[in-house]
This record gives sequence, C-alpha cells and structure tokens, in this order.
Amino acid sequence: MRRTHGAARLLAGLVCGVVLAVAGCGVPSSGTPVVVRDATVNGAPSSSDGAAKEGPGDVTDAEELVRRYLTAVAGGNETSQDQPDAFKKAAEWAQGFLTTEAAASWQPGQAITVVRARIGIAVATANGTRVEVALQPVGTLDSSGTVEPVADPASRTYQITVVPAARGTGLRIADPPPGMLLSTEGLGRFYEVHPIYFWDTEGRNLVPDLRYISILGSADNRLVQLTSWLRDGPSDFLRQVAAPLPAAIEIKDRPGLEGTAADRHVRVNLSAKAASVPPPQLTNYIAQLRWSLRPLDDPVELQIENQRQDLQPPDVLSDNAAVAPSGQRDPPRFAVVGGQVRQIEGDATNLPVLADENNSGVVRAAILRGTPARVGLVRGDGAGRVRLWLGWYDEASETARYSRTGLGAAVMSRPVGLLTPDGPTFLVAADGRLYSVQMDGVAVDRTPAGVGAVTAVSVAPEGRRVAFVANGRPYVAVLRADGALAVGPPVELRAGLSDVVGVAWSRENWLVVAGRVAGQSALVELTTDSVLVEPLQLRNLPGLTVTGVAADPAVKFEDTPRGERALILMEANGRAYRVYSLSVVELAVDGTPSAPSPTPSASTSANPAPPTAPFFLD
Repeated sequence: MRRTHGAARLLAGLVCGVVLAVAGCGVPSSGTPVVVRDATVNGAPSSSDGAAKEGPGDVTDAEELVRRYLTAVAGGNETSQDQPDAFKKAAEWAQGFLTTEAAASWQPGQAITVVRARIGIAVATANGTRVEVALQPVGTLDSSGTVEPVADPASRTYQITVVPAARGTGLRIADPPPGMLLSTEGLGRFYEVHPIYFWDTEGRNLVPDLRYISILGSADNRLVQLTSWLRDGPSDFLRQVAAPLPAAIEIKDRPGLEGTAADRHVRVNLSAKAASVPPPQLTNYIAQLRWSLRPLDDPVELQIENQRQDLQPPDVLSDNAAVAPSGQRDPPRFAVVGGQVRQIEGDATNLPVLADENNSGVVRAAILRGTPARVGLVRGDGAGRVRLWLGWYDEASETARYSRTGLGAAVMSRPVGLLTPDGPTFLVAADGRLYSVQMDGVAVDRTPAGVGAVTAVSVAPEGRRVAFVANGRPYVAVLRADGALAVGPPVELRAGLSDVVGVAWSRENWLVVAGRVAGQSALVELTTDSVLVEPLQLRNLPGLTVTGVAADPAVKFEDTPRGERALILMEANGRAYRVYSLSVVELAVDGTPSAPSPTPSASTSANPAPPTAPFFLD
C-alpha cells in the first residue's frame, strides 16, 4: 500500500515525527502508521515545526540575553550554493545582541566554535550588569555538519557586561567573548543529530556517520544538504573504514520531491558519468539515500541525464546491521547465574550450545548471533585466574564443540563478538591488553599505543567502530578489518565522569558510559564526538557500585534519525540490573526463560544465585 504523507512530512522538516513504511523498498508495507516523537536534547525540543532563533528583543534578564546570544549563530555553518551567505547572516544576527560599539569592533573569525557554557548569576555593578560565563570549547562546527575537536579544550571564564539598549527597551552585551560561539544547548535546540550512511570498505554493512543538520532552513534545503554531504564522502574519523561514493556518481541538478500525492518520490538526477557505475553500486547508493534521508519514507527514483534507472530496490533493512532480526519483539537478555550462562528475559532463544557441561564456572560471556551462534565464555582456570573458551553447536552431529583458547589472565573483561572477513572473532580485555581471538583460539594483541590498561570493550553493530575503557577513561576508535584487524587512533570521550568502568553502544551514534561523579556511581549517554552529553537521572543509582554496562542499540527504519535509546543493563554490587528512565531494577531469574541446564547447580535450587554480568546478543 502506498502512502501519501511523505511530502507533508518533508515540508514540516526532515526531523518530523510521523514515519510510515514504504512498499517495494525492503520495508514492511502493511500495518498502522507509527507516530514517533523525537526525544529532547538538553531539554530542548527537536521538532522543526515553528523553529526560529530568538533575537535580543526586549529581554530584560541579563542571563537570558547571554543564553540567547550563545545560540545566535546557529545555522551559520551551512554555507552552500543554496545558502552562500549563511555565515554572514549568522554573524549579523549575533551582532544584534551587542551594543553599537561592541558590534563595530567584534570579529567573528572564520568558523563556529561549539562550547559548553555555564552561565552564572547576574550581579549589578556601577557599569551595568555583570554575568560570569565559563566556556569550554568542544569543537569546530564545519559546513559538512561535523564537529571537529579542538586542540585545547580548557575552559575559560569571561566577565560579560550587559547594559540597557541604546534605543527602545531591552539589554545588549558590551564586551562579548571573541569569535562565533554556539553553546551545546543551542546545538541541541536548533540542530538535529542526523547520521548519513556510507558502506564499509568491504561493502558489507552501512556505517552511520554522525552529522548535525540545522532545522532552521527549509525542508528542500535540508534534502539538498544531506545528498551533498553524501557526495562529499565520510568524515575524517570514519575515512579509514567507510568508502566514499564512486567518483562517477555526480548529482546533475537539485534533488527534490516529485510526483502526485499518490506517487510521491525523491528524484535524484545524476550526470552522464554515472552510466559507467555498475547497477549493484547504484542500488547501494539508493540504500544510502534511503537511510540518510530518514524519516522521509518516499522511495528514491534514480535518474541518469533525466532517464529513470530500472534498478532492483535495495533491501533496506538487511543493509544496516543495527536493525533487529526479523520477528524480534523483545531483545533477549542473558546473564551468568550460578556459573552458567542463562537467558533471563526477552524473546525465547534456542541456543543448544549452552546445554553443555562446558557452560559452567563462567564469570562473563558473549554470544555472537548467527548460524551457528558462537559463544565466548570467560571461565575460572584455577589459582585465581580465568581463561577464554570458545564454542559453537554442530547441527550435523548435534554436539556442542568448545575449545580452550590460549588466552588466560588474572583479570578479563566481558568478551564481545563480531564478524570480520576472516570469520567470527571475539575482542576481550585481559590483564590490561586488548586482544582479538578467532575460533582457532589464537589471541593477538590489538591494544592501541599510549592508552594504558584496557579494562572494558564494546563494538558498534556494524563492526567498524569500537569503544573501550583504559586507565579509567573512555575512548572510541575505528576498527579496521580490511586485512589484519586493527584499532585506529583512539579519541577520548569527554563524559564528565571519573573512574570509568564500562561503556556500551546505546544508539548508532551514542554511547552509555558508567563511572563516578562526586564519588557516586553515575551513567551518562553521549554522542560519539562527546558534543551532546546527557546524564541519566536514576534516583537509586548513587547507592550502588557499578562495575559494568551493556546495551542493545537496535534501530528501526521508522525511527527518527537521532534514534531511540536502547535497553540498558548494568552490573552493580555483584548483581544484574535493568536501567529504566528514572531508576534501576534488579533482574530476577524465576519465571523468565533460560537456557537448558546441563547439570544441577545453585541456579536450579530453591534460592537461585542472583544474575550477574548481564549482556545482549552481539
């Protein structure tokens, strides 16, 4: 069944909330329309309906004037053929907040700097009103919608003087900080977290590339902006693992919506050079467009010199490894119970590999989904040491096969499984080093240089980005697999936590980090560039000692580009917990699905051992 709402949503903005499936494009075509509302970023609405920057107007509150000033340059980075004077207009808008003298001497510079701002309480002085503002540079927002980290993230404090406006009512700033400054509040309010997608270098999975797109421009301009960013290629961070478009794919004229209400589609017309691109690569390009233009749900009509191309529609869902398996309604959750790996919640999963005597003495574990599923068990190895064991189920012989790997250690993290061109692989931190272990049991040290002792690791769904904890600090890096597996140069995440103990992917471009604030446990969710940071306000968390965290970052095609926060599990005080919106709740065993028990154990007694070391399928 065709739907007719795509154009209306685009006119409301590409960040709207109503998303429907599309027939013939790899997306289910039946069912009731689903209404999805974007979550807020830093307390600000993310819908573009009626979005407009606030001017100084007749504001009489000095703190409010400074807050507005730090959002004034929003949209100024998106200089393009359609908006050649975007930077100039943003600078002029910012100057409207200044006194005549300050506006005349103020120098905007060449770029927009994103800052984390802490605005103090206004204090009356003989010369006006003083507002103390602490500004910490986060990065430079460029025309491609990426925030490039600054070399010096040190915070600086400014004493801003606010005086009455020379004409009319209101206030103006007499001594602004230098340059074009955009607060993270302004970024969260007037931009949408909007990934665009590139194929990995092996052409196996789409990799989401984090971008910020302004919701202040027209919907048509945003469509043009997104397709242009795709043409320009992946960000510097992903360049080692994500492939640019074929050079011959050049957009000839302005993309846009065409057709009648009953047959609406996105038209993308390529130049004659594209005729040399093989049809499978053109189909891959359509898949990139379909994911990058979400939540727009109209099909893409690809043309070359105005001639429609008859191409096989992409299998949109299977192209993104973050999409939950077909039929999954509730992600399976697992934990270690009495030394055995057991399923404790979620859709029942048949894993006969766990019904084996080797599923015993387990401390931590991972399960890599597939046919057959592969299991990584960290088991006690005597004398206070542990060892990694790998297993799988042989359907032909109806036998579970486990092997003792060469990796033993005094301390070992939860493993994480991923598929590489060389086959199933597990990453695990052992005695401060990061190892990869394939099914042959051989461990290879993959520790990046200069990061210290690695204690936890998590891999993104597509297997091309990795997050890890080293020396109590969280990092993110690319994971190269074109040849020998290798971790790219790590980038430290600025989560605002000390003593970090765990990290996990909570959405395609977000991570949840567990650590401490003021000596108490805390969880924070942040973007992979550390620009947007959102503490999880959990009323009963501070009294616990968190030792690990896991998440299931499954995405739906109908999700908003920002994505929905994943289910999060954590380990604290030797027990497993599920994280809800306001609190954490201990996981129970009774009445929940479990794997077959190979031998009687404490987990089958009247007083079962509490679940610990919780995890999801990789």
